[in-house]
Amino acid sequence: MTENENTTGASASDELKDAMLEGAAEEAAEQAAAEEAGAESPEAKGERLGEALEAERAEAAAAAATPAGQTSERKKHVGVIVAVVAFAVLLVGAGIAYSVLAPTAADEAPEVTGMDAVHTTEVETGDTTDGADSPTMEAPNFTMTDADGATLQLSDFRGKPVLLNFWASWCGPCASEMPDIQASWETNGEDVQFVIVNMTGMSGETETTAKAFLSENGYTFPAYFDKNSSAQAAFGVSSIPQTYLIDAEGNIIGGYMGAMTSSVLAEGISMLTASAQ
Repeated sequence: MTENENTTGASASDELKDAMLEGAAEEAAEQAAAEEAGAESPEAKGERLGEALEAERAEAAAAAATPAGQTSERKKHVGVIVAVVAFAVLLVGAGIAYSVLAPTAADEAPEVTGMDAVHTTEVETGDTTDGADSPTMEAPNFTMTDADGATLQLSDFRGKPVLLNFWASWCGPCASEMPDIQASWETNGEDVQFVIVNMTGMSGETETTAKAFLSENGYTFPAYFDKNSSAQAAFGVSSIPQTYLIDAEGNIIGGYMGAMTSSVLAEGISMLTASAQ
């Protein structure tokens, strides 16, 4: 083959390669243009998602306005209380375990600080059944005295649901929930037994200071006194206020650590009255 023929062949090969590359570039450009034409801009996508969310919110609001929706919403509020049950039961269980396992000698007894700490335990939950799946355990028994000095036990209150509350006159969070407890007792005292136990002896609390606090504020709900620390040991109370919901059979069905709001207290009373039906 002559040199001229070789040159001609190489030139043809180069032209073929150039044509193939040019065709591939054109095809890629056409594909990119098509994708760009069909692609959704960030602004359009945002607008579409916003419209979808707004439609979803409107649908949810319409559903909540129906009787079925209102029932579902109420169950969510009850779920807040039910979610606290597990925490309360674990706390009580820990107190019972400690009282069983701890040394009995007075000099080895656990130190009680008496801090008026508020523990927030509200947890977002979904719908729940009407207490059917809530954990229960028998409330530990303890002795206390009433305003006249008579001795009685927590087990003496079986037969009606009990709202059990631990407090002291020096405890600020305790004082904040007392007006609601008084109002609730005046309204629900026939259906629910209010056992409001003063932590007598905790951080200098005395029966005298407790009674003075009750008298000064006009509180007339049933008050009891843990003068021998029986309640403190049974429930492992080291911070107050604490509130427990106990059904007519003596089982803990709920609890709250810290100062209750009026709505939390109302939900607790609803759980107690429902447990008696």
